[in-house]
Amino acid sequence: AVKDAAARYGGHIVAIPRDSLPILADADGNALWNADSDWEAVTQFVKSDGAKHAILAMGAPAYLGGEAAAQLAADGTPTDVYVVNGLPLPDDFLAGIFEKYSGGVVTIEDGIIATRASGLRGFASLVSSAAAGTGTPTEHVGIIDPRVAPSEGHAEVWEHFGLTTGELVTAVQSLKRNG
Repeated sequence: AVKDAAARYGGHIVAIPRDSLPILADADGNALWNADSDWEAVTQFVKSDGAKHAILAMGAPAYLGGEAAAQLAADGTPTDVYVVNGLPLPDDFLAGIFEKYSGGVVTIEDGIIATRASGLRGFASLVSSAAAGTGTPTEHVGIIDPRVAPSEGHAEVWEHFGLTTGELVTAVQSLKRNG
């Protein structure tokens, strides 16, 4: 069916259900959001004493940021995580992030971000552009080489494209090495 649709109408992106995403919880184990929670563009998910690095997670991959922060904390690299629920971001949010996290900022998103060489896209592009001239290094995790991905759900697709806890840990560690 996908081949037939592509032959008739051109290339398409096929959506993948994400019905098995974990519920994000704060440090006390309470759900990060409830039915009566006010909507906000950004929600702090993980707060770590002495954090010099931050992960900005656009939407669904936020739980990977939490897992990466736990691994990084165990290795002596406290890292804060923010969930970006939508755009536009609050005024001066990114300027404040770059000022606070001098060690660097990593983004993750479930979308095509391309590469620095070809020109970043999506949320990665927004953050990279805003960081220019601040002295704050950035790294980005997302889809850089869109191709057919075998999958039964989002976890397999993310693994195929490198949207993993391990890639986030590696990205934060690279900021430490290069910063």
